[in-house]
Amino acid sequence: MKRFRLLALAAAALSLSGCDLASSEYLRPIVELPAFFRGSAPAAPASAPAAEEVAAEPRSDAAWWSQFGSADLDRLVAQAQDRNFDLAAAEARIRQAMAQQEISAAPLFPSLDFTSNATRQQTAPTASTSRTGSVPRPIWSNRFNMQFEASYEIDFWGKNRAAADAANATLQARRFDLATVALTTEANVANAYFQLLGFGERLDYARQSLADAEDILAAIRAREAAGTASLVDIAPQVGIVEGQRATIASLERQFAQQYDALAVLLGTPQRPDYTPMPLTDLRVPVVAAGVPSELLRRRPDIAAAEAQLIAANADLRNAIAQRFPSLSLTGAAGYQSSEFGRLLDPTSQIFSIAAGLTAPIFAGGRLQGQERLQRARLEELAASYQKTVVQAFADVETALSGLRRTREQLDAQIAATAASRLGFDAAQAQYRAGSIDSVALRDTQRSYFTALDALAQARLGYYQALVALFQALGGGWQLAAP
Repeated sequence: MKRFRLLALAAAALSLSGCDLASSEYLRPIVELPAFFRGSAPAAPASAPAAEEVAAEPRSDAAWWSQFGSADLDRLVAQAQDRNFDLAAAEARIRQAMAQQEISAAPLFPSLDFTSNATRQQTAPTASTSRTGSVPRPIWSNRFNMQFEASYEIDFWGKNRAAADAANATLQARRFDLATVALTTEANVANAYFQLLGFGERLDYARQSLADAEDILAAIRAREAAGTASLVDIAPQVGIVEGQRATIASLERQFAQQYDALAVLLGTPQRPDYTPMPLTDLRVPVVAAGVPSELLRRRPDIAAAEAQLIAANADLRNAIAQRFPSLSLTGAAGYQSSEFGRLLDPTSQIFSIAAGLTAPIFAGGRLQGQERLQRARLEELAASYQKTVVQAFADVETALSGLRRTREQLDAQIAATAASRLGFDAAQAQYRAGSIDSVALRDTQRSYFTALDALAQARLGYYQALVALFQALGGGWQLAAP
């Protein structure tokens, strides 16, 4: 009868545990994504310089930045990959997770220890040793012991396995985090490099504008000497000249700041060497966006979010298993003797084996609270995963739209700059011929100088939009097939 009751209790525990553990099986949250992106990657702008167009369909080994055709950029990214501080920290977090994985997997295996000790003990004499009438003397005894001790917890409910699974998923998340940091670093280096080239172009245009403004000022001074111009004509032109000098100083300051920022990305206090070149000398890659469903395998941040979700699911299984009994086996074997010389005799051998069952009866709600905590955390991370997927989709849509709009902006700005140049050249000729005054000349001059600077910024924006699209698509990263 008693045996029947024990079997009934065991069956009930199995049934309850099966229901609870089954309810904690991992299922990837469903995220509804459209079949296609609203926009698609546009072709290179018609006004872009003649350059080799490189297909940029992301792949697992794609060095996407190399598709811009700059040896300097390739070298700068390689240096950042070796020395960037954020990457070094991410790699250290991986090593931490690997160590934690070893710690969490240890309970899946038996533990074996060796102990050895020697004891010499003095005890007080007993009544029987004091009846002889002699002076009682303390009793001395020796004890020598050496043995191996083994223990193992039978992981019947999967508690230890769940802890190991959580640690393994966390390790995977740290690896995906490293890929995310690497992608961000590569994009930051590319943007910083393009900004250096962009500031170089803006400085060239500003110096060109300064030279033009000084030529006009000289022409006005010549007319003043001839009596056909006055201070009213000279002073505004002096203001334009000095304004251009101020613009150059500001651009040089920003250039220096960007140069130092690039050095930090490369993990060095020294400014890196590079060959100045116009942005128009870069290649214009053609980027294929693919379909939204591919983002699940092309974005490391999505993979990291899911790995964290899997780890939380394993933590939930562990919390559920904590509520059920645990069965442990222990054993010891060795030698024990009161004489050291006889410690290894066969008669000194000792041996023990035991099994222990520990079942939680009352813990003040701690175990139930742990389970509710893990369920709530699982729900939180599920929402975070869904947000990450939707945000990735939005990133691609934003990048596609940005690339299309910056292309349109660049085309329009090229046309506007060309028109401003024609107007400026015509105004200079008419001013020297005496058919217009200095006011009209200053207007076309300012318009042209502004158009040149806007052209350099529009061209920089276009290349930065390309980088943003590469980054939004995962930069060629690919989740390995299961």
